Amino acid sequence: MIYNFLKIVVQVALRIFFRKVTIHKSVELPSKGPLIIVGNHPNTFMDPLILATLFKQRVGFLGNASIFVHPIVNAIFAYFRVIPVYRDKDVAPGEKIDNEKTFRDCYKFLEGNNSLMLFPEGTSYHELKLRKIKTGGARIALSVEKKNDFELGVKIIPIGLYYSNPSKFRSKIYVNTGQLIDVRDFKEAYEKDEVVGVQALTRRIKESLESLTITTGDKEQEDLFFKIKRIYKDQLVKRLDSKEEEFQLTKEIANAIQYFKVSFPNKFETIKTKIDRCSQLLDEFQTTTNRTKPLQSRLKKISILVSGSLYLMAGFPLYVYGLIQNLLPFRAPYWLAKVFTKEVEYYAPIMMSLGIVIFPAYYALSVFIFDLKLSPDPIFLSLYFATLPVSGYYVLHYYNFFRSGLSFLKIHNFINPKKDLLKELEELKISIFEELDQAREIYLKRL
Repeated sequence: MIYNFLKIVVQVALRIFFRKVTIHKSVELPSKGPLIIVGNHPNTFMDPLILATLFKQRVGFLGNASIFVHPIVNAIFAYFRVIPVYRDKDVAPGEKIDNEKTFRDCYKFLEGNNSLMLFPEGTSYHELKLRKIKTGGARIALSVEKKNDFELGVKIIPIGLYYSNPSKFRSKIYVNTGQLIDVRDFKEAYEKDEVVGVQALTRRIKESLESLTITTGDKEQEDLFFKIKRIYKDQLVKRLDSKEEEFQLTKEIANAIQYFKVSFPNKFETIKTKIDRCSQLLDEFQTTTNRTKPLQSRLKKISILVSGSLYLMAGFPLYVYGLIQNLLPFRAPYWLAKVFTKEVEYYAPIMMSLGIVIFPAYYALSVFIFDLKLSPDPIFLSLYFATLPVSGYYVLHYYNFFRSGLSFLKIHNFINPKKDLLKELEELKISIFEELDQAREIYLKRL
């Protein structure tokens, strides 16, 4: 009962926190176990929250023993079926790690036709890289099958997660589910040699996760990836008139970067230099590549300037109202997240978790005070309550519109005229598009 209620709350919170949640299912998700759910792990507690909402059945988890810090906390984790697993950092120096109980608990859980979630990378960092896949998941799957004469029917489903910005409110997330892996397919290899069998299954898990995630070779490639995505992706979609999913195009960009750095290092460095400069200029003008070209019609420029100014003036009172009503609950989760941890991977789950509590509590308190001070009739009180979240969304819209307006003024030389830089940006953009189009053709013909 509590689990299902919280699941609905988390689903709603995810749709609020993320601007876009794209889920691609290559197969129908199993509605019962025995099932092992494996995923990459870029965003700490956010990852299991997202994956758990995909499944109809209740899901259990493998979690680091370090989170079991207090009897009350431990009881909560026990309710949510979190099984502790111990790492080197979770035991005292010189103490031997003993996960035998962890394995026994996992066997018992799977034998009850349950679904178990684990993250075989073992640690969580937001980087476009799949870290070394540990063998624990494969060992659990094969060991419990052997214990049951390979008649239990354990399946493994790999799931890839990609965040456009893991700690930013109203960013995007892409969830890709892979093909089911039947553990019994590895029976022969495991019975001949348990180590070889575990390694083979681990390798299959790794290959599946790699196909479902976006990866780059190193930090330099990762930085370049985000700049190319910012500059080129929208143009690529437009030029190709592509119906292909945004995630697949994004993955293609990452793969092409790795290919060109190895195969055409000189061309790679030339393009990288131009992209670095283009990105710097886009920051200067606070704009995107779609909005860098000034309008030729003076009448249209004046029309946009006047209409935009009128909108900002007319909407300013509502913006101020929304800011007063929402600033504290909007900023509090971020402030508290920074107090709790310095690791950015924890910001999003902490912010969302706190937001689930803070926003309703703050709105309820606001309504209580409003009713206490003014004693309005129920209809007026209900209207006031409705304005709280609506005005909050309007604040975000107004702020983004204002930033776009500043960018418009800079590009059309109304403030801080920088015609030479703007000309350089436009020429760079055209050159980059041409070179990236040529590079893409080379990449697609590589086979």
